[in-house]
Amino acid sequence: MAELSSEEGGTGPPDGDLPLDVRQRLHDQMPFALPVIAIVPVVIAVILASTLAPVRAGAAALGAAGWLVAIALRVPAIAFVLRMPKLNTPKIMAPFLALISGPAEELIRLLLVLFGVKGFGSVLWAGFGWAAIEVVYTLVNALVLRRLLLDTSASAAGARRLLVSMGILQYVQCLVPLLGAVERAGVSLLHIGFTLLLGWNPWLMLLTMPTHSATNLCAVRLIKKRSVILMETIVVAVGATAFALGLLAWQH
Repeated sequence: MAELSSEEGGTGPPDGDLPLDVRQRLHDQMPFALPVIAIVPVVIAVILASTLAPVRAGAAALGAAGWLVAIALRVPAIAFVLRMPKLNTPKIMAPFLALISGPAEELIRLLLVLFGVKGFGSVLWAGFGWAAIEVVYTLVNALVLRRLLLDTSASAAGARRLLVSMGILQYVQCLVPLLGAVERAGVSLLHIGFTLLLGWNPWLMLLTMPTHSATNLCAVRLIKKRSVILMETIVVAVGATAFALGLLAWQH
């Protein structure tokens, strides 16, 4: 309550936090942005089913499960960093999370295509499931963030300062609904494309793993600089390229 009083009294938000008017705008914008993002996997599913292969729900479910396992794989590494005072800083944590995303996800993706799905259609829909569950995760995070934006507790203010220091709230601040959808579409194409490539030749993990980490690391750095348009352009370019290469590989 003391924090709320300071904002109402004009003394300004806590150091490092976003101003109240900015948080209010983001809070009000999210109900319009989230449905636009949510429709991305629906549109992709319709396009895939009508142009490339019929829906394979089992393969999509395996892809979603693979993503969840890949997320779980990161937990021990994150826990280790959290125990190291010199490493447990926003400046290090955000790039660290970006770097480990490649090994964690591409290793599980490799196991998925080796032992879980076979054939173009199943591999394609496994990649879709991988991408779709990440959209769900993004939407859930956004709903939690929306509640956090106007929370006046000290713990909420501390969480917002952490998100600001990592560049996450600045990124959200720059987004409009269309950009959020474009970003999710680009990432979805990347996941589908990487799954197709590994399904065609598992040795391509030697390329998808560093590309995955490098793309995420580049995104983290550009978010910090608030270069959202450039970040979106790179994500879409990498995703579209991976998807196109994956389709071309299976045609030969």
